[in-house]
Amino acid sequence: SDADCLSRAPVEPPPQEDQDDDYFLGALSADDFAERQRADPELKGLVEYLEGKATVVPKVFRRGLESFFLRNGVLLKKNFSPLRADSLLVVPSALRPEVLHALHDDPTAGHLGFSRTLARIQEKYYWPRLTADVTHYVRTCRDCQRRKTPPTRPAGLLQPIEPPRRPFQQIGMDLLGPFPTSNSGNKWIVVATDYLTRYAETRALPKGSAAEVAKFFVENIVLRHGAPEVLITDRGTAFTAELTQAILKYSQTSHRRTTANHPQINGLTELLNQTIADMLA
Repeated sequence: SDADCLSRAPVEPPPQEDQDDDYFLGALSADDFAERQRADPELKGLVEYLEGKATVVPKVFRRGLESFFLRNGVLLKKNFSPLRADSLLVVPSALRPEVLHALHDDPTAGHLGFSRTLARIQEKYYWPRLTADVTHYVRTCRDCQRRKTPPTRPAGLLQPIEPPRRPFQQIGMDLLGPFPTSNSGNKWIVVATDYLTRYAETRALPKGSAAEVAKFFVENIVLRHGAPEVLITDRGTAFTAELTQAILKYSQTSHRRTTANHPQINGLTELLNQTIADMLA
């Protein structure tokens, strides 16, 4: 055999993290969290019922009562979704604002909309009327309302772009920025979106120049997915420069430019731009 002693050496399995360590918010221990649950009037009744100290269950928990249980004194709810934890931490009312803030307002949360915020919370946590609370929280978030005010201009006649037949046959590209300079010296983001699958390619750029955009097009699009038949962009100089046009001609890619002041024509890419801008705001 060609195997040496190193290839035969046993590999230790990665250490298993205690799932409960991921549950508790901030510096709260399991005991502290259990105390917070028992201090909540609504959860206290359910905990006492599960401990056999009460015969009446709070009305809000009667439906699906069999899914609640205690583990080391902490109230949990069974979860049957394969994409989430096998049990969810039942959050007392005093700590719900902390969960909402962490998974919506925190810089790593990105001020995402209702559906995504709710989905992130439901990966680990549960409480009664969760959907209503998330709806109210997102709708009353000042940052979201300031940045996501719907346009007041009436919509015109629909002129849809013909859908492509295969992935990366037709893509949209845009240049986003400038942002504050990162530690790596970047302050632009080039974005490319496939019009069929909505798969996106992005790259941070220091200057947002035509050379950088052209290199991104070759490396991230052509070499990974094949040359697209159609590229949709605005009329920015990075896309209309001779270098970019030469590469598009060589790759036999037709370049369609949006009309001035109408970025909606490249709406799929603009939608991703808005999401990225919101998350970086």
